[in-house]
Amino acid sequence: MEEIVFRNGIPKKNKLILFILYSKFLLVLPFIKIMIKKYLKHCKNIYFIPGFRFLYGNIYGENIGVGDTFFVDYAPIYIGEGTMFSFENIVITSRHDYKDCNIVKAKPVYIGKNVWITTRCIILGGVRIGDNSIIGAGSVVSTDIPPNCFAAGNPCKVIKQLE
Repeated sequence: MEEIVFRNGIPKKNKLILFILYSKFLLVLPFIKIMIKKYLKHCKNIYFIPGFRFLYGNIYGENIGVGDTFFVDYAPIYIGEGTMFSFENIVITSRHDYKDCNIVKAKPVYIGKNVWITTRCIILGGVRIGDNSIIGAGSVVSTDIPPNCFAAGNPCKVIKQLE
């Protein structure tokens, strides 16, 4: 998985979109949701609620429900069709270099089809979550999760295979 490196700063963010996303009350207005969906040009048929946030719109998906998830999307986040996020999740694609905090390194995240990310999960950069998996509440996903399983914990580990 290719790592993206930002030296001496990060790309500029769209301040208007960030203001709207951080002002949760504006997301109840239908025309605001339409505006945000146009900014998410790589997503088709995305469902979200107030609290949903992203930095760059670097999210790829179709027929997905992201709830009030926060996407720190320096690198692309690929979400398979039919995937659903419950409440208060975070997907983080980036980290600072431990030797120089001005350097930000990011890796893409791949989430398969028909995955359910339950409540308050954290998904870190460079991981792959297989199709038809469930991630248990409060999990920190720092390594790949295979398809067709229930995984949970900190760090997230496979608990059982699903049929």
